[in-house]
Amino acid sequence: MSLLTRRIALICALVALFAAFAPATAPRALAQDSMRIAAVVNEDAISVLDIRERTNLIFATTGLTDTPEVRRRIMPQVLNTLIDETLQLQEAERQGVDLEEVDLGFAYGVVENNLGLPAGQLQSFLQYNKLSQASLDRQLTAEIAWTELVRRRMRGDEVSEEDIDEEMARLEATADEPAYLLAEMFLAVDEPEREAEVEANMRRLREAVLSGASFPQLARQFSQSASAAEGGDMGWIAQSQLGEDLIPVVSSMAAGSLSEPIRVIGGYALVFVRERRSGMDVDSMDARLTMRQAVFPLGSDPAAVRQVAALIKSCEDYDGLTEGHPELLISAPITIRMGELQPHFLEVLSDLPVGTLSRPIESNQGIHLVMICERADPESQMATRAEVRATLQNQQFDLIARGYLRDLRRQAFVDVRI
Repeated sequence: MSLLTRRIALICALVALFAAFAPATAPRALAQDSMRIAAVVNEDAISVLDIRERTNLIFATTGLTDTPEVRRRIMPQVLNTLIDETLQLQEAERQGVDLEEVDLGFAYGVVENNLGLPAGQLQSFLQYNKLSQASLDRQLTAEIAWTELVRRRMRGDEVSEEDIDEEMARLEATADEPAYLLAEMFLAVDEPEREAEVEANMRRLREAVLSGASFPQLARQFSQSASAAEGGDMGWIAQSQLGEDLIPVVSSMAAGSLSEPIRVIGGYALVFVRERRSGMDVDSMDARLTMRQAVFPLGSDPAAVRQVAALIKSCEDYDGLTEGHPELLISAPITIRMGELQPHFLEVLSDLPVGTLSRPIESNQGIHLVMICERADPESQMATRAEVRATLQNQQFDLIARGYLRDLRRQAFVDVRI
């Protein structure tokens, strides 16, 4: 996956299978409140409406419970994200990037692919669920323009073959150590006076995860590390590869547990230990499943579910279901690591033969009929040269981007009014 694709992939956090909407408010009062200015960033204003639209998109994808209290708690981090986004767009214009000419077609395709939507259906999906096209387009444009600006600064510091050789040797030397499958969120502390604010924001994110929100989706939306594009996924990491500030925390955590905010170099981290193992041996949970699903609304008639199930004999049969069953959500083929499945899906799918339809599986999103189209046996967890190159490039991108944005913040006039 290219660096640009990885960066755009985080926008998938903005859309979801089911939309959540703001609490009902009198239309006139809502309109007046929406026009209020929440912050001024140099010459540009961020409105309450901008925050509300972005927040709606976050609720739609993360699993957060949409209540006034939860909205109040996440609002500071949403506003910080919009401020950074505004600074990125302003810098792009100063550097001669024509924002009107930014082609969003490729980005739309990345979003559709990650959501399992058919090609060309993203706009219809947003309209159907009453989510803001403008908010999505603004963040896509900022991501594309910012990626170009950072890549310009990277051109004099390319990853060499010697860099890759050195990293490969280091990985091979740690193959027998305890290893952890980790995900992270990171928030930078660029100014000492903001430390308490950043720690508080990280604690809000932790509370959201513990309340049922999706860690990967929150990481895609808020994390300021290179891993954000992958939902915070750091992959398998040997114990000696962890920083000194992480080793005592991670080594004492059980699989499936979430850390407290950890003060690390540059900011605060939140670490989720997805799995543990004694070394980098092959694990059955590393099998890759390519599957499709049809999702019924919760409470659907069991007879209707059985009727549709009788029509699915192969993965290709999903394509013809929407015409006669508009209530269904039909996914395109999606590939996922077996260990990433939720427990109630894993119980059904772990031994399901390829080409066999599952029994109905109920979740918070609906009733699922799943078929495994392909199953790829697990391979060694040792990274390939291509994966090591991508990791090193992302680390460079992250380092340059963080310093670049820190400089923009320090030079900017930012007036927060709410």
